[in-house]
Amino acid sequence: MKISHESITPEVSVENTFVARDDNRSIIGVCTVSPRDMSALFPDTPRQFVIHAKGDERALHVLYGAAVARARVLTERSRARSRIYAEVSVGDEASLSVLEALGFTGGDGVMRMYRRVGGQMNISRMPESCTIVRDFLADPLERKFFLERYNACYGLKNNDEWLSEITEQPDFARILMVSPSDLCGELLVWSENGVGVIGIIQTAKKWRRKGVATYLLEDARLYFNSLGLKFSQFDVWLKAPGALRLAQNCGYSGGDPLYLYPELRV
Repeated sequence: MKISHESITPEVSVENTFVARDDNRSIIGVCTVSPRDMSALFPDTPRQFVIHAKGDERALHVLYGAAVARARVLTERSRARSRIYAEVSVGDEASLSVLEALGFTGGDGVMRMYRRVGGQMNISRMPESCTIVRDFLADPLERKFFLERYNACYGLKNNDEWLSEITEQPDFARILMVSPSDLCGELLVWSENGVGVIGIIQTAKKWRRKGVATYLLEDARLYFNSLGLKFSQFDVWLKAPGALRLAQNCGYSGGDPLYLYPELRV
């Protein structure tokens, strides 16, 4: 088995990509380290390094080891408070075992939570002078601005093709809260198999902790109810500041883990 740097995906540089090949030169595993500037969402750890690996169990030890070494180098170079974590599918015991041996610990991930959609009024308080607008992100300029906001928040480089996959979902809508001078927050929703989906929710920095996200979620509930849906789901990143508390305060409970994010202390 040999490990080398190779170009696999344009989103990740060659030096941050590790490829394992067997003696026949066949690829048996790939691991990447993706640096992200997430200062908008995680001001305490603005530089985040996400490790993804897939492949033969024989290669995971070497791939993860190489990725961790690379991530450590990048954290030292960044000179900013950093976080290293891996994204692992639920049930991937092979990866979890390797990561545990490398010093990763659990506690973070994405949880799918649910609530019943009722017909009662939205009793949340809207910030003064604000109003709610619904659209379908059809305007090219609005799509451009949305992508800029989303990518800046999560340190990504998603394009319009990615956004089209969302806007083409059944019952898609965008719910915005706006003030006379700016955008307070926005929420993308759609339906899947008869369930309302809370897709993406963002609140402008100056409008956080003012009830914007709560009001948007409640307005989404009314939208789902108007479609005749009985339940809605919300995928919550557990370590995103305030995300779990927001979901619980809005009536979301239970939960099925979708991804695990074991973390390495740096």
